Amino acid sequence: MKNNITALLPEIMEIRRTLHRFPELSFREIKTTELIRRKLKSWGLEFVPFKHLDTGGYCDVGAGPAIALRSDIDALPIKENPRHEIISRIPGQMHACGHDFHTAVGLGLLKYFAENKEDLPGRLRVIFQPGEEAAPGGAESVVKENIWESVKSIITVHVAPGVQSGKFILHMGPVQASSTSVRINISGPGGHTSKPFKTIDLINVCGFYITQLQSHLAKKTDARDTVAFAFGAVNGGSTHNIIPQRVELRGTIRTLDNQVLADSQNLIRKFSASFANIYGAQINVQFPTTCPATINDRQLAEKFLAFMQMNDKEENLLLPPKPSMGADDFSFYLEKVPGLYLGIGAGGRGVLHSGDLLLDENLLEPAIENMAGFISFLFEG
Repeated sequence: MKNNITALLPEIMEIRRTLHRFPELSFREIKTTELIRRKLKSWGLEFVPFKHLDTGGYCDVGAGPAIALRSDIDALPIKENPRHEIISRIPGQMHACGHDFHTAVGLGLLKYFAENKEDLPGRLRVIFQPGEEAAPGGAESVVKENIWESVKSIITVHVAPGVQSGKFILHMGPVQASSTSVRINISGPGGHTSKPFKTIDLINVCGFYITQLQSHLAKKTDARDTVAFAFGAVNGGSTHNIIPQRVELRGTIRTLDNQVLADSQNLIRKFSASFANIYGAQINVQFPTTCPATINDRQLAEKFLAFMQMNDKEENLLLPPKPSMGADDFSFYLEKVPGLYLGIGAGGRGVLHSGDLLLDENLLEPAIENMAGFISFLFEG
């Protein structure tokens, strides 16, 4: 296997570099999708576009029951560090979350199995997903596509900068938190700042609301459960001598358990109704977008652990004690089929979603080699 993967690496690395030079934002990945289609056609494989999305699609290799692999394809609106040798040629756009690597891994696996069919006892379906960085993201649309009947499970692998290149990261349960956007409008009659007693001093009321809501949520949540709730924007008022009629608060709530998320949303609604009665304000609570928590299927996680142990690769496996409070719309696939979200060390420097991010290209070989081996192992087991 290793020699065959080494042979295809130059082409896969060049694809990764091309993707990095020409990044495209969420749901605008037109040239990226065309590059994927052209490459697959040159390898004798068929690219199937999604019916309900303008970009992205999937490709099958092999036959029979399928294991799916998600490769996200979109970039971010970030300006890349101009000192990088391989650099984005699209101003203000960059593959700053490693999706160029994810796409290259998906293509590398398809090419490998197309050339080595004896290593694939079933079918691999690689899903090239657009819009992972958007909210709502592309996965919400992909799960509605008529492509799931034969899919038994889904896996993905995400780059992890700062971790030794080629090391795999496995969580036996929660991997990523949920992320729910919160939009709260607090309104009142407004008035002159000389007579706050004649109206509702809305900005003062908002101050109380923010601190009391967060305290209430903390006290009403089981201390063993994780809830991260914070506001990122407070907008209200236009000048110094007018008490505004409306203040808008925007933030996120994140949990590692989807039931805890539902409970937290109910607590926010109930507290807001009670607070509004006490202070005479009107409070409208909305949760415009929700991305559930990503929680690995226990059986799939144990199978990956067994695969690494069986191949004497335990030294290349990390089992972190804590999940990330970031989010990934891979979680929507887990509502459809059992899934496994892995990380792979990418070395380099910088952090995700930063213009300074620079990853080690050498991660492609262990990523493709181990994912190909694991996919074969899943079919055999």
